[in-house]
Amino acid sequence: MTVKPRVRVSAGDATGASARPAMASTSGDAAYSAADRRSQALSGWSPSLLSADAAWLHDRDTAVARIRDLERNEGWASAGIDRQVDMLVGGTFRPNAKPDAMALGISEEAATDLGRRIQSAWRGFAEDPTFRCDAERQLPFVGLMGLIAREFVAGGEALGVIRWKPQTGWKYATAVHVIDPDRLSNPNGRMDDETITGGVERDADGAPIAYHIRRSHPGDVFLRGAKSWTWDRIERWDQVGTWQRPKVFHVYDKRRPGQTRGISKLVTALAKLRMLSRYSEAEVKTAAINATIVGAIYTQLGSEYAAEAIGNDIGGGTTDWGQFNKQRAQFYEESRRVMDDNRFVTLFPTDRLDLNTQPRQTAGYPAFQTAFLQAFAASLGVTYEQLSMDWSRTNYSSARAALNEVWRGVWRLRGILTWGAANLIYAAWLEEALDSGEVEVPAGAADFYDQPAGYLRADWIGPARGYIDPVKEAQAAVLRMQGQISTLEREAAEQGSDYETILAQIARENADRERLGLGGPGTDMTVQGPSDDERRPVEERERQV
Repeated sequence: MTVKPRVRVSAGDATGASARPAMASTSGDAAYSAADRRSQALSGWSPSLLSADAAWLHDRDTAVARIRDLERNEGWASAGIDRQVDMLVGGTFRPNAKPDAMALGISEEAATDLGRRIQSAWRGFAEDPTFRCDAERQLPFVGLMGLIAREFVAGGEALGVIRWKPQTGWKYATAVHVIDPDRLSNPNGRMDDETITGGVERDADGAPIAYHIRRSHPGDVFLRGAKSWTWDRIERWDQVGTWQRPKVFHVYDKRRPGQTRGISKLVTALAKLRMLSRYSEAEVKTAAINATIVGAIYTQLGSEYAAEAIGNDIGGGTTDWGQFNKQRAQFYEESRRVMDDNRFVTLFPTDRLDLNTQPRQTAGYPAFQTAFLQAFAASLGVTYEQLSMDWSRTNYSSARAALNEVWRGVWRLRGILTWGAANLIYAAWLEEALDSGEVEVPAGAADFYDQPAGYLRADWIGPARGYIDPVKEAQAAVLRMQGQISTLEREAAEQGSDYETILAQIARENADRERLGLGGPGTDMTVQGPSDDERRPVEERERQV
């Protein structure tokens, strides 16, 4: 077999060949159809290649203002935000402390006992009935997290300051102050540059080091006066030796490198939602007007006879209809009682009454609205059924599949809330609780400032996922535990409960039963699945749907 020798071609060869791949000609077809400038489908579409901040910060205030206007005035937007916040935080958001025994150099029993003491002290801080964990003294910790989640979902970002605020009769000085992200801005309208962008001051690597926050909302210029034109520079961390105590938390979903501010998920559906709102409003108005107009009165008076009857020529062959219409208006004004209260009406001579029998055509509106709401629900991360509260076309299987997809997004967003806000608040509080002796440290344990992650290890328990079919899902949970692929702790956490609280309550109830001679309930977790006869009707109904 003959093998041709390889020929090395340099850029200076007479052939003009190059070692690099030839670039696609700008006048010909592009290598990728997405970049083809001659495509009929893509002609005229030439968006600018912008960084994350350049694409968003200039338009941020306008977009957020429109989102908040829809939240105030459009029920679908408000309901969608409420559903997302309910799944992220709801009425339960608390840590299940699990200090790392190996990192702290203590036994597992000592770590478990430390975790229980941390949780007990945390409840005293987070559930204080006088709301001293809130700098504004209005919300408990779960309420603060709900407010943070609402800002995060609606506006795309949440902002807060962890203040040191000693209070008389209160053992903690740590207090959380949630701040409107609109107040985060460059001082005195300063242009964005390499140092400050969108009110965030960064170092050479782009890491935030300080935040510039107005003392009041920019819309309160006439209410707050000079405070609206005063900025405070608040450092992100408070350096205490090698420990950096959190001072500012800024929560947002970072979707591109170099992104400084958060972008709301509602932005992508904003224009369509506005059009749906206006279309719905127009449909309702038109239907209301159509329903209130009973009919119309037409005159059958011919033009020639009218001119003769009126006998009023204003010149140029033009008839003055003013006097005639005045007589008609006066007649119906005097006959208003007759027109309103009687079945038979008396019309002005030569007038005819035509009733409105033309129905308003609205057959296509429900399908149109459903299509819009499905797209809006997808952009927000909830199901159409959750947004519209319409479960009429849903069976168990489809509802379960939809919620499984939704909850993947919920867990991801809850993780952002956890590391972006909850963990920082927890760290600031625990550092103070350990330093003040409110939480006793086991003998031989590492110092908090040497192993902060070991002390702060915890699982955050949010609201219950809920059941679609309680019997099926309870059976599945028991079978998972029997198969040792899940634990009571995990199953309880998915329903917003604490397994230790459940076991303690069961122990108390069993002791009460024995004391009263009732005997304890069985502890056998074996579950019998539904029989074929019990299962068949359900499957038949699902196939029918």
